[in-house]
Amino acid sequence: MRSKSKRARLAAETVDPAEVEGAVADGLLIAKSAATIAVANRIIVSALREQESFDVVETAVAVRDELAHLAQEQVELAGRMVDTRAKALKSSGRSRHQFDYRADDNTALASRQTIYTTIASRLETLAADDAYVDEIVLAARDRAWNDIGGAIMSHVTSVVVPDVGYGEGRDERVKLLLDIDLATLAASASGKARS
Repeated sequence: MRSKSKRARLAAETVDPAEVEGAVADGLLIAKSAATIAVANRIIVSALREQESFDVVETAVAVRDELAHLAQEQVELAGRMVDTRAKALKSSGRSRHQFDYRADDNTALASRQTIYTTIASRLETLAADDAYVDEIVLAARDRAWNDIGGAIMSHVTSVVVPDVGYGEGRDERVKLLLDIDLATLAASASGKARS
């Protein structure tokens, strides 16, 4: 009796849709955050280094590029899972470490492969969704503004503004310091010394 071919064994593995959907939802949230941060960084660099104004159309293009990049990463991860599953199906015995997969790991690896493939497909779809792209554009703009505004505010609050009236009454303040504050301090110190 012949054993199943590698492709048949790889294709035959079923995956729990509920498990996949939960992981895909999490993966899409992470991808959205990653795209927002990456695009916000582009906005900041564009504003500070190139002195360019915020442009909604250019930013939307950047969002679509970032989503395409993230989708491609998921495609590559899915491809690695195919290779990993093929290797795992050939391996027998016990695993030596957490990344030493065996035939018993095929279900988990198939699940990962499906998750990666599904995330890639959904990211490609979302990159064509104008409302989704606009949402990331606005989130990235707000994040960039908060980062730039925070940096400006911390710089502004650290600037010492000279008191133009400081020179007025200086002699009077020095006299008070010498006559009252230092005299009180000296009396306090001599009283402690006697105790």
